[in-house]
Amino acid sequence: MSNENKIYEITQMMSDNQLIKGDVNQAASMIKSMLNEKYIAPISRAIASENKKARKNPGREARLLDALKPFMDAKTHEAADRTINMLFMMETFRGLSSQLPRGAYVPPKPMAQLSTAVQESSLRDDGIYDMDERCLQHKKMPTLAPIFVMIALACSNGL
Repeated sequence: MSNENKIYEITQMMSDNQLIKGDVNQAASMIKSMLNEKYIAPISRAIASENKKARKNPGREARLLDALKPFMDAKTHEAADRTINMLFMMETFRGLSSQLPRGAYVPPKPMAQLSTAVQESSLRDDGIYDMDERCLQHKKMPTLAPIFVMIALACSNGL
């Protein structure tokens, strides 16, 4: 009888759409919080740190534009400030990109060094080459993905 009651309770819970929606929303919120804590927050802190460094020690272009502002028409001050901020953002990304890991270049082996058995086994009768399994297993680090994430975070944080 208790198994029947449990089954009845489970079916009642599953038929309540609001309860399911609440659980899904709670799970999504937990995932969002975990992703933010684990990935987004460290990236945001790194961006803020690099931006602080760039603003503390501005490049000569930013210093020149800032020095020219008193001689500009007041209407162009906002454009100069946006340009200075863009220079700071570029310097921020330059500093961040220097911290990204670099993949080591491994030059390909000349075909003469490969064994003839490997050469012959990869070429099929129809003239099409088989997939190189070693190449597929090689993990390439996406170089642009972290940069796009940093740009998106910087734009959303108003840096």
